[in-house]
Amino acid sequence: MYTELDKSNTVSIFPCCCGACAINVRMSIDWTLLAVVGLFFAGMLALGAWASRKQKTAADFYVGGRRFGTLTTTATQMASAFGGGMLIAHVGLGYAYGLAELVYMAALATGVVLLMVLVARWLRSQDFYTTTDWMVHQYGESTALRTITSGVAMMVTLSWWISQPIAAGKVLHAYTGLPVELGIVVAGLVVVVYTMTGGIIAVAYTDLAQLGLMVLGMVVLLPLAWYEAGGWSAISATVPPQNLTPWAPGKSVVWGWILAVLPGQMVLQVYHQRIFAAQSERVARRGLVYLALSCLLAGVWATALGLSLRTLNPGLADPDAAVIWCVQELLHPAVAMVVLGAIMAAIVSTADSALHSTSASITRDFYQGLVRPDASDAQVLRVSKWTIGGLGLVGMAAGIMLPSIIEVLVLGYTLTASGLVFPLFAGRFWRRATRPGAIASMVSGVVAALVFSVVPASKSWLAPAPAIAAGLTTSLVALVAVSLVTSHRNPTA
Repeated sequence: MYTELDKSNTVSIFPCCCGACAINVRMSIDWTLLAVVGLFFAGMLALGAWASRKQKTAADFYVGGRRFGTLTTTATQMASAFGGGMLIAHVGLGYAYGLAELVYMAALATGVVLLMVLVARWLRSQDFYTTTDWMVHQYGESTALRTITSGVAMMVTLSWWISQPIAAGKVLHAYTGLPVELGIVVAGLVVVVYTMTGGIIAVAYTDLAQLGLMVLGMVVLLPLAWYEAGGWSAISATVPPQNLTPWAPGKSVVWGWILAVLPGQMVLQVYHQRIFAAQSERVARRGLVYLALSCLLAGVWATALGLSLRTLNPGLADPDAAVIWCVQELLHPAVAMVVLGAIMAAIVSTADSALHSTSASITRDFYQGLVRPDASDAQVLRVSKWTIGGLGLVGMAAGIMLPSIIEVLVLGYTLTASGLVFPLFAGRFWRRATRPGAIASMVSGVVAALVFSVVPASKSWLAPAPAIAAGLTTSLVALVAVSLVTSHRNPTA
């Protein structure tokens, strides 16, 4: 059903009990593939250099002068949301659990729609740079409020940034034979340089180019795999029956996805910054609508591709390796080069957004908000760039020392959602919400989610409920209880 690779110059990773489920990695470096990747990286650096001439102020660096049109706003939202996760992890979910992947993406799309309906128009009308600006606007300036909000917001973006160079290093190793550590450093440096020089303008326009490559890769892979698998009749007769239902991993797992992903989409600073950067309220809302629709289409694509690959090779030890196997076994080498570029584009598109967003939290919320409130625009811009450089080094070092951090990614998503959903949105719509209530809500939500995530004994208390349920419940109870016994009212609701 597929053509075997020449195994004479490869070794297997993701080992299992049978050779059929091995993914092949070259022992020697493929310089042709590396040259293709080098051209891709050179293009990203060139876009960063071009964008650097268009940003002169901190407003340009963080929100693009609030001039992004519909195409740019939509593309950068989509590229940031999907990233390497869509081409690797979500296809892996489709491979492992079939239609359950659609539930995940439907929850993501629902969260985006709620963000659009509830606050997108209002957010664009404000002069915000970060999610913390939103929180402080509602409850009043406070060192504790600003510090805690920024810390919680950064939990997910920092974990995104650390993970993406790791993914790039592993993909480069699998395709070209480049050592994983060197791949992490090369990919990380490229992202750091163009994000540092060009700010969100570079991030947005590289996202636009990267999205084009991602779509190209998606269009190439699915029809071929679907045809090779024999179409729906062969797929439905081959994959496990539970994979044709939305509950294959278990109802508690699926509900855990829904409870984490849906509210998590509503509090992601990466999305908020694109709303701030849109040239109008209409553009901001339209970009989110297109993002939600694309999430549903991407979910269908990842599910169909995952089921096709499960039919073709049901023995992969690591579902996340399904796309790598597909590219190695099904594609002509010339086409594989294009798809490799698409995968690298997907990874980089998430990495730059996460790095830029984390830098914004540190510079805007800590440096300018707490340390130097009187800092000049030039000082803020300079600190922003140095912050990106420092975060880049930390992320690359962490990636080399911690090569497997999927659980950390899930934890970061869970903690951010647990801490921010209720205080952010209650501050907008419930006049009785108070600053002490918001602080108590964030702290208690994060602590509860952390305890139920990492302390095994605690899981029996809410079994089989996921950790995110504990975080959200505790956060809501703390917000209401503390707000009702404190006198400060929210003047902006």
